[in-house]
Amino acid sequence: MTTSHTERSHRTTVLRVAAATWLVLISAAVVIDHVSLSTRADEAEDAVPGMQVTVLEARLAELARDLEQQRQGPVALPLVRYESERVALDQRIAALEQALDERQTPDLQSLQTRIDRLEVGLATVRSAPTAASRPPVRAPAKPRPIEPAFRVIGVELRAGERFLSILPADVAALAQARLLRAGEAEGGWRLEVIEEGAAVFRHGNDVRRLTVPER
Repeated sequence: MTTSHTERSHRTTVLRVAAATWLVLISAAVVIDHVSLSTRADEAEDAVPGMQVTVLEARLAELARDLEQQRQGPVALPLVRYESERVALDQRIAALEQALDERQTPDLQSLQTRIDRLEVGLATVRSAPTAASRPPVRAPAKPRPIEPAFRVIGVELRAGERFLSILPADVAALAQARLLRAGEAEGGWRLEVIEEGAAVFRHGNDVRRLTVPER
């Protein structure tokens, strides 16, 4: 009978130790899970500003591209399209401002400053006249070539030297004819050479070959 009582006491002690050990293990597991969840929550909270900065920087880059396209675009947008794009741009700016107001960090404040500058630039672009209202740029007119104010009427030989006989373009009387030798000029046109059936004149960079009529 004493042996039976001793065995029951031993089993009771073992059960108590096992129960205590089980409670300790469960408590340790709960504590570990709690610490792990707290660490993940802290990491997620710390990552939020970085994610916001990345998203805002991407939107800011898109905003800067839109501004550059409006500044450099040579073709005027139709009024309806311009208004729709302006409204969309204003909405993006408002979304950025709202995101910045929700949680301000040093990085987000820097982005806010850059956005403010872009808004000023957009206001300047919108206040400038559109390309459609600009007067067309005309290419400078090319100067009209200067025509000789005389006509060639023939070639004469004097003392073995050839002379070119010319007459003012608006004169028909042969008494007004003049003789030119190579190197002389008339009305800014210099006689370069007398060829067979032609006379070569130069006026600056302009060279003319005038036909000598046969007599």
